Order: sequence, then C-alpha cells, then structure tokens
Amino acid sequence: MKASAFLSLLLLLLLCFSFQTISSAVVDEICSEVEDSYVDKEFCLKTLSSDPRSKTADADGLAVISVEIAVAKAAEVKTRIEAQLKGAADAYEKDRAQAARQIFSNVVSTFQWSAKSLKSKFRSGPLSLLTVGRNVAVTIDALVDMGELGTAFNRLGSLAAAIVGHLH
Repeated sequence: MKASAFLSLLLLLLLCFSFQTISSAVVDEICSEVEDSYVDKEFCLKTLSSDPRSKTADADGLAVISVEIAVAKAAEVKTRIEAQLKGAADAYEKDRAQAARQIFSNVVSTFQWSAKSLKSKFRSGPLSLLTVGRNVAVTIDALVDMGELGTAFNRLGSLAAAIVGHLH
C-alpha cells in the first residue's frame, strides 16, 4: 500500500512539473520575443509568473493576463489621483489634479475593454488603446506626482502593449 501511495505521489509530481515546464516555456518565449519592444525580460517573467493563470496560458491568455494586471495598476493610479484631488493644498494643485483625473478618466475602462476584447479574440483595437493609455501616464505624472506608481503603471502598460503587439 505504501509503495502504491508513493508511486501515485511521484506520478502527480511529475505531472505537475511537466505542466510547469510547458507553461514556463510559453512565458519565456513571449518574454524573449517582446524584449525587443523596450520591455525588460526579467520584468516580463516576474510579472507574468505572478499570476497563477500564466502556468496554463497560451500567448493569447498571457496577453489578457498582462492587460488585467495593468488594469489593476490603473485602478491604483486613479485612486491616487482622487486622493491628491481631495488633499489639494490650493487652487493650483486642485486644478492640476482635476486635469489629471480628466485625462486619466477612461484609462481603467479602456484597459478593461481591451482585456474583454482579447478574450473574444478581437485584436484590432486593444493595441492602440493600450499604447494611448500608457502614454497618458506620462502626461499625468507631469501634473501630479505619481512616483513609483506612475513608473509601475507605465512599465505594465508597456508590457501589455508589447505582448498584444506580438499577437499581430
């Protein structure tokens, strides 16, 4: 009985490692290919591997995952802008925060639409929208200090755009 349980456990471990090897190869391939798009391969590997779905995802799935990770970061940026608007010390800071909020107002929903479109295999619009959304981060950072959050969003937007661009 012990030998049977041991063999079952060994078979299960081998099966798990074989799936991880396959998925790691897909993630590694995508990250190698998008590295030419000004995306750091190590950042790509770390980001995609942070989502458990990447273990079984194909290239299309990795594109969706990358966009969904960028959506989460975009929501953080939106929250930060709102906080800066509420905490504005004077009219000048308030105007700058309002401008940033207006400029960034559609980025979260646009990125969400991009993920939904990619899930349905519609690839025409998401790349353009991701590129515009990523560039918006640079603009708002000039209005309100996003610090590391702005940098993180920009990197994630670049990664998502590069992976979606790879699908074309």
